[in-house]
Amino acid sequence: MKQPLLPVCTLIMGLFSTLAHSQNSDVLAQVEREKNNAHWSGLPVFGDKARELGYDLPIPVGFGIYMNTQEVEYIAENDFNIVANGGESGKICSIASKLPNQAAEGNRRPKPEPLPDHCAMSIPAENVGITGKDDSIQLRLDAWVFPFMNVYGLAGYTRGTKDIEADLSTLNIGDKQLSLDKTLPLYLEYEAYNLGIGTVLAGQFEVIDGMRPIIVTAVGAMTNSWTTTTDSTIRTSIGALRVGQRFDVPYGKLTVLGGYTYQMIKQNVSGSISLKDTPLDGLADTIDFDVDLKSKESSNMAVSAVYDFGDNKEWTLFAEYGFMNWNQFTFSLGRRF
Repeated sequence: MKQPLLPVCTLIMGLFSTLAHSQNSDVLAQVEREKNNAHWSGLPVFGDKARELGYDLPIPVGFGIYMNTQEVEYIAENDFNIVANGGESGKICSIASKLPNQAAEGNRRPKPEPLPDHCAMSIPAENVGITGKDDSIQLRLDAWVFPFMNVYGLAGYTRGTKDIEADLSTLNIGDKQLSLDKTLPLYLEYEAYNLGIGTVLAGQFEVIDGMRPIIVTAVGAMTNSWTTTTDSTIRTSIGALRVGQRFDVPYGKLTVLGGYTYQMIKQNVSGSISLKDTPLDGLADTIDFDVDLKSKESSNMAVSAVYDFGDNKEWTLFAEYGFMNWNQFTFSLGRRF
């Protein structure tokens, strides 16, 4: 005897209804949890909309310690101005300008003019070579104000050196030129404190179905530094474009990126230095110097990695290596809260 189909259909429909209700309940529960777990800062703006679209957003506010080292070659933007004091510096100006003796009245012999105790001169910019190395530590506070936009401020300390070699084959002294078969070496050590601001724009795109999304970031930043051991200011402008992907790894997520870096460093270097125990010892006791310099190259390439870990991915390790036109290495540890 055939069993009626109605009870069976009713059972199947009831089962699907139960599953649908369960799934809807899970979705609603997830939305409710996200609402209840809204960040204390209220950031990012439109964060709830981004989560509804399936984006995994980082904790909005973060603090990090950054350590950076770099070696950069510079060029002089204008002539290297120096004033030689003491020693034989007066003879240099005397030879260059060929100071005439004032003719005496009648048949009196002219009196020689006294030699000056200093001599102002300039060295053409193309005869000046400059290399520098900086080691810095930065404290950075940042916030995701929008799901796609992060802003940050930083404060830091830098220890640096500038190694300047000036070829004295062409010395401009007033409207005259003098040539010395010597090189003026200047090795400057300085300390600096800096403040800076920056922003990061980030997004991800699915290029091929089933493939991990491509992550794109763009960075812009500016810093201003004030040195304590030379009369100098340092202005740095930075831009960067990175492309990469994010992977699931043990205990967290790893993002690998590569791309282009723009960096322009401009610095006015001025001060005074002793020539004792240098190849020019005796030619002058001290020299006062002043020169504006900038990075010889502004374009570089870089590879970087970001490891987010912790129960809520609240800890971050970051490492980046820059290469091609200058060597640069950056490492940081950060926490989001």
